[in-house]
Amino acid sequence: MAMNRSFPERRPFFLLVLILASLLILMSYQVRSRRGNTLLEDSLLNVSAPLVKGASGGVGLLAGLWQGYVDLRGARRENLALKANLEKMEEVGRVGEEFRRENLRLRDLLELQKSLEFPSLAAEVVSLGVSSQARTALINRGSKDGVKRDMPVISRKGVVGRVIAVGSGMAKVQLLIDPNSGVAGVFQRTRGQGMVVGVGDHGCRMDYVSDLEDVAVGDVVVTSGLDEIYPKGVTVGVVFSVAEGDQLTKNIFIRPEVDFRHLEEVLVLLTSQEAAGHADLSP
Repeated sequence: MAMNRSFPERRPFFLLVLILASLLILMSYQVRSRRGNTLLEDSLLNVSAPLVKGASGGVGLLAGLWQGYVDLRGARRENLALKANLEKMEEVGRVGEEFRRENLRLRDLLELQKSLEFPSLAAEVVSLGVSSQARTALINRGSKDGVKRDMPVISRKGVVGRVIAVGSGMAKVQLLIDPNSGVAGVFQRTRGQGMVVGVGDHGCRMDYVSDLEDVAVGDVVVTSGLDEIYPKGVTVGVVFSVAEGDQLTKNIFIRPEVDFRHLEEVLVLLTSQEAAGHADLSP
């Protein structure tokens, strides 16, 4: 009730404030600033500027975020494409390296073939077999190519073995490291002789070497030709162990020069008779 009684008393004051505010607004509408705007326009612009800037900043932020998302997806697609191209190029590089290595091996084999005094036949090893103590290999040449039993097989490193079975398009080779193999060998340095036999994955040993023979670790052993299978002078391996035997012979172990775990290409050595037969089969 007190508030209601006081309002009529304050009415003239409120009316005066309203009149003065109206006059101020009219004056600000008519009076222009140096920029040509009215004071009212300047006031409204000053009040609304922060709001407009905030709204435009929000829109700009959203637009930036969206553009960043679009750019990120584009970069991801580009990275996936680059990764696929890189993997493809790496595979091409691996294939090219394999061809390069194969070309080097075949070039070495060709040089060896040219240096031999008698004809030979290049063959590819298609499988390596291990059965009990046996160590064998299958090659992709057979009787139709002129291959026969007991033909010697070598590689660019040295003795591989001899042919023990022949099919039409394939042949079985008994490897040097097979316990049933035997190669007449001679020490390149001293010319002492013995018989090289296989001991499986441990390499070979050389039997029947006199205890009086001068043998040292590192001595090279080559074929002597006395077994009438292997030609003379083909590398067999290197001595890696020498020990005293039974007072008559030495215990000598040899590391073959050929790596039988990674055997891929070989040469089958042909006699003059087989070479003539093979020539007749050529077109």
